[in-house]
Amino acid sequence: MRKIKSLLYLILPFCIILWAGCNTKNSKAAAGFIIKGKVKNINAASRISINELTNSGLIILDTSLIEPDGSFLLNGNLTEKTFCMIRFDKGDVLLLVDTSSELTVDIDANKIDAYTVQGSKENTDLKTLYLLNANYLKMMQQLGEKYSAYQNGDLPDSIQIAIRKDYDEVRQEQKKAIKEYTGSIKNSLVPYFATSFLLPEADFNFLNTVDKNLYAQYGQSKYALQLHLKVEELRKTAEGVIAPNIVLNDPFGKTTDLASLRGKIVLIDFWASWCKPCRDENPNNVILYHKYKAKGFDIFGVSLDDNREAWINAINKDKLLWPHASDLLKWNSPLVRQYNIESIPATFLLDKEGKIIGRNLFGKELAAKLQIIFGY
Repeated sequence: MRKIKSLLYLILPFCIILWAGCNTKNSKAAAGFIIKGKVKNINAASRISINELTNSGLIILDTSLIEPDGSFLLNGNLTEKTFCMIRFDKGDVLLLVDTSSELTVDIDANKIDAYTVQGSKENTDLKTLYLLNANYLKMMQQLGEKYSAYQNGDLPDSIQIAIRKDYDEVRQEQKKAIKEYTGSIKNSLVPYFATSFLLPEADFNFLNTVDKNLYAQYGQSKYALQLHLKVEELRKTAEGVIAPNIVLNDPFGKTTDLASLRGKIVLIDFWASWCKPCRDENPNNVILYHKYKAKGFDIFGVSLDDNREAWINAINKDKLLWPHASDLLKWNSPLVRQYNIESIPATFLLDKEGKIIGRNLFGKELAAKLQIIFGY
C-alpha cells in the first residue's frame, strides 16, 4: 500500500534467472552439497534446478531432468552456507544449503507448500518462516486488490478507509508474528532471512538484536556482514539519535532548515506529489497538525518530487500549511541515503532537542504517540 522505491531490501527478485554457466549432468560428483528427492504429480522429463539467491537474481548451481519416477539429484560446490531455491516448472522451494549438505527434499507439485526437507533443522525453521510470511502476504495482496478497485472509482471513501485500516492491521500482525518466531530460532542464519520480510519498515531494535546474534556467530558469512553494514547505516537515524539537519529550498526558492524548528515536536515527512499513499496520509497529518500546532507541534515536509509545479499544486490541494523543502532530485536526493529511505511515505518524529523518538509512524500510531506527548 506504500510506494516502494525498490524491491524490499534483501527480498530477492526470484523472477530473474541467470542461466550462464550451467549444463545438464548425466553423472554427479560426490563432492560438495547433494540434494536428492522426489517430485510427485510432475510431467515426465521436467527440468529441475538449484539456484543461489543473490541481490541481483538467481544464479543456477546445477540443473537436471526429473526421472520418470519423480526422483532427482542435484549437487555442486559452495564456499559457505547459502540461501538457495529449487525451481521447476510448477513452483519453487526455498532452502539453506551448507557446503556439505546432504538433503532429501520431497515435493508434491500440486501442494508445493507441503514439501518436506530431511537432514536440516534450519530448513524446517526456514520453511515455517517462509509460509508464515506468505500467509500474511496473501491477505495483504487480497486487500491490495480491493484498494486498486478504489483507484478506478469503484469504491466509496468509507470502504477505502476501511481497507487501509485492515491492511495496516495485517501488516502489524505480520511484523509481530515474524519477530516472535524469529526470536525462537537459535544458532541459525534463518533470522537473516526474516529481516528481509520486514524491511524497509522493520524497527531498529529488532534488526540490531538479529545483527548482534548473527555477527557474533557468523561474522564471516556474507549474510551476517550485509545485515551488519545495513544496521550500521540505520544506526545513524535510529531512535535516540539527533536527526541529521536538512537544509533545502522551500517552494519559493528560500532556504529553510530543519534545525530552525528546535524547541518543537517535529514530524519529518518524506513524501511526493506522485505518491498516492503519501497523498492518502496527508489528511491524517493535517488533522494532527491543527490539533497540536498551538502546543508546539510542527511538520517538516521533504518532497521527493522532481517537478516544482506538481509539488506546489499538491501542497495547495492537500492544504499542507507546514514548512516544505525539496532539492527536486526525486530518488537521487542525497537525503534518501542519509535517512535510509526505502519507501515513501517515511516519517521521523523528533523531540524538542531534535532527537528521533519515532520512525514511520502513521495514522493511529502517530496519533497515539502525540496523545502521549501532549497529554490529550
